[in-house]
Amino acid sequence: MSIETHRVVIGACGWKHPAWLNDFYAEDLPEDWLLGFYSNEFTVVYVPANDWVNEVTLADWAEDITESFRFILELSELDFTDNERLTSLLNKVSELGEHCLGIVLVPGSEFLMSIEQFQSRAEIIQKIAPLCVDTANANLSAEIKTFLLQHNICEVWNGSFADTGLNPGSNLKRGPLAISRVSTKNLTALQLRKVLEVCLEASTEECTSVLCFDGHPPSIETMRNADIILNLL
Repeated sequence: MSIETHRVVIGACGWKHPAWLNDFYAEDLPEDWLLGFYSNEFTVVYVPANDWVNEVTLADWAEDITESFRFILELSELDFTDNERLTSLLNKVSELGEHCLGIVLVPGSEFLMSIEQFQSRAEIIQKIAPLCVDTANANLSAEIKTFLLQHNICEVWNGSFADTGLNPGSNLKRGPLAISRVSTKNLTALQLRKVLEVCLEASTEECTSVLCFDGHPPSIETMRNADIILNLL
C-alpha cells in the first residue's frame, strides 16, 4: 500500500528506541538495519530534531527504506531562526528527495520573530516539503497565527480534546499535510478511536493525514491496534 492510498498514515516518533529490543526488534539486529526493519511494517516516521540535524548526511537513510516510506523531519526554533543553519539543514533534507513528506517547526514558548522573517523562511522550506507548525507550547504573535491560517499551514494536533466547544482537528484541515502527534501513554481504545476519527476527517485526496505516536517508547501494540481500528472505521 502506497502513502497515497492510506486514509491515515500511521508511524512513530523515532525508530531508535532501546526498549523496542526483544519487543519489536530482535536483540541481535544490527543498528544499521533498524530503519529498514521498521519501514517494512510502517510507512512513516517522525524524526525529532536531535535525531537528524547532526547527521553528516541523510542519503544513507533513503537507501535503507522501502520505496513508499516517508520521513517527517522536526526543526527546532534555533534551526529555523538561524538562516545559515537552516540553509545547511535544508540541503541535507534535499538528499531524501520524495521520501521527505514534511517538515515540522517546533517554536519555543517565547517565539520572537517578525512576520517578514517567518514568511521568508517558511517559503524556503515549502519549496522542499510542506511545512507544519507544532504550536502546543508556543506563544506565537497574532501576525504569525494569521499567516499560518492564510497560507494553509497545518498546526500539529497533539490529541487534546480539552476545547470541547471546538473541533479538535479543525487546524488540521489546511494544506497538503495534516499531522497529529499523540502519546500512547494511558491511551484507551475509546480514546484511540476518537483520535483516528479526527485524523480521518482531515484526510482528503489533497491532504495526507498522518498520525505519529509518541511515548517512552511509543507502544508498538497501540500502533498496530490503530491500524486495525482504522480498517474498521
